[in-house]
Amino acid sequence: MTWAQDRAKRRENALAARAALEARRREAADELRMELWLSAAPSRLIRTVAGRTGLQPAQVLAQLAERIVVSEDGTVSVPPFTPTR
Repeated sequence: MTWAQDRAKRRENALAARAALEARRREAADELRMELWLSAAPSRLIRTVAGRTGLQPAQVLAQLAERIVVSEDGTVSVPPFTPTR
């Protein structure tokens, strides 16, 4: 391999790595990480659902969040669903 070919290959790899890093940063910027404190009644419901489905409580909450629907008047709801693994 010639010096120019080697340089072009290194440059191509560096550009691909940079593009992958930028994609991960954009994806991370869209994520929301939080600590959530619920009162006893909602906590029991979430733990019950988690126990029945074999999920962690955080997974149940994540699935709830993925299904949130916000209407034009600002009403927030979640259509009925069955949490899945």
